[in-house]
Amino acid sequence: MPLYEFYCSSCRHKFERLCSYGVSVYACPQCGGESKKVFSTFRSGRSSSGGGRASGGCGG
Repeated sequence: MPLYEFYCSSCRHKFERLCSYGVSVYACPQCGGESKKVFSTFRSGRSSSGGGRASGGCGG
């Protein structure tokens, strides 16, 4: 199961959940309100061979 990030607009809580692909709404663990799936950002901790920069996921 993939890990997704969710955001609750009621209490502004952001959290992660393992859930199946089709889930786009989840109950907020903090307030119980309806939260929606958001795009998460990914950053690799590896440095590139030429400059010591961290890779941003795409390209490089």
